[in-house]
Amino acid sequence: MGYFLNTLTRIWETALEAVGGHLTLGLGGILFLGFPASLWCGAYGYAVSAKYGLPIFISLTIGAVLSAAMGAIYIFFYSRMSNDSFAVMTLASVLGMDALIRTWDSVTGGVLGIAGVPRFFPDQSLESLIIFETVIVIVCLVSESVLLNSPFGRALRAIKENKTALVSLGTSAQLTGQIAILFASFFAGIGGIFAAMRVQFLDPSLGGLFMLAQILTISMMASSPKTKVFFGATVAIVLLPEILR
Repeated sequence: MGYFLNTLTRIWETALEAVGGHLTLGLGGILFLGFPASLWCGAYGYAVSAKYGLPIFISLTIGAVLSAAMGAIYIFFYSRMSNDSFAVMTLASVLGMDALIRTWDSVTGGVLGIAGVPRFFPDQSLESLIIFETVIVIVCLVSESVLLNSPFGRALRAIKENKTALVSLGTSAQLTGQIAILFASFFAGIGGIFAAMRVQFLDPSLGGLFMLAQILTISMMASSPKTKVFFGATVAIVLLPEILR
């Protein structure tokens, strides 16, 4: 039973990490590759805060705020770079963040990581974590579905399909992309926090280029503006290695 519960939580976490990729890469054509850095900001913000004895809710808030702050940094560069340059910058930020985590031993634990990361619930059970994650993921997917069917969703798709026409209608393509990037960074951080809670251990191997490859694959598979297609691609990517194994 533990294996199935663990696999289910991985599906929920991957969905949170990849929903931003669906919006930015899949629909908007925005070459945002900084998901692992945002994930690390959320996960390490939570784990380090909890390690130093802060209340769990405050630690969770710190992790979420740090991931959103990373998104704000990406937004700053997005408004000043071409799409190709932005892709290079965000990928470089992942490599830089990885080096920082591995060398800042006094805070992050370096390559040895942080053990005993607490879960959000007093009973520390995986079942409680799954219930909490399920609620968050449902809210996230419903929110994404509403966004995709709103003027924002149509504007986001227009960035990729016909940016000139979008601007001619008086809609800011830059602002639309910025909102998508902030959304992507925030939920990648939340996914990272849940992943750290699940294994109750955090080191640089959580996330990284493997996680980026997962998100890129899901984004390419789910180029349709439908949440159910995105979620189906997420389930397939998570379960296929397990089936082969």
